[in-house]
Amino acid sequence: MRTSLALIVCGLLAALPASGQESAPASPPGNPEANKTVVRRYLEEVLTAGRFALLDELFSPDYVDRTPGSPAEGRGPEVIRESQRRARQLFENVRYTVDDLVAEGDRVAARYTVRATRKATAEDAAKPIEVIGITMFRLADGKIQEAWIVNDQIELFRQLGFTLTPAPKEPPKPKAPPEPPPLPGSAGVPPAN
Repeated sequence: MRTSLALIVCGLLAALPASGQESAPASPPGNPEANKTVVRRYLEEVLTAGRFALLDELFSPDYVDRTPGSPAEGRGPEVIRESQRRARQLFENVRYTVDDLVAEGDRVAARYTVRATRKATAEDAAKPIEVIGITMFRLADGKIQEAWIVNDQIELFRQLGFTLTPAPKEPPKPKAPPEPPPLPGSAGVPPAN
């Protein structure tokens, strides 16, 4: 259960589909203010308000998540819908607050705070969470083409009650005792005079 929860939690924070690490060639820069509007709409109207029908308007059909460790399969808005469907099975009252939007050329950097409530389960009561994240978006033709996502997942896991402990160190292997010197008269050692 905790492994599934951790995977879905990562999907909530990523909130975006995934595939590959290579960046596509840069597109013409477009309008930075218009690009910021697209990203703000994604964070506020899609992720916060749950208007997933807007994904087709805001994302390229070949959108790719470049976040290290992202699964390689899937592209485009449908993968985001599925990721959000899974995340919202565990979380309710999901709200993204845009803290900063900075744009240059075809890129928009968004710093945001995610607040949500983990739904109650038979084992645990409902629990509010609050974490920060930063995503770099690349846009072309008025749509999000790529994203690189960094979220405070350690803080999220801590708020959900996970304890992070280092893997146990392997004990040092005992050193073999030194070989005793050969006895006089044994093979290769001349007898003592």
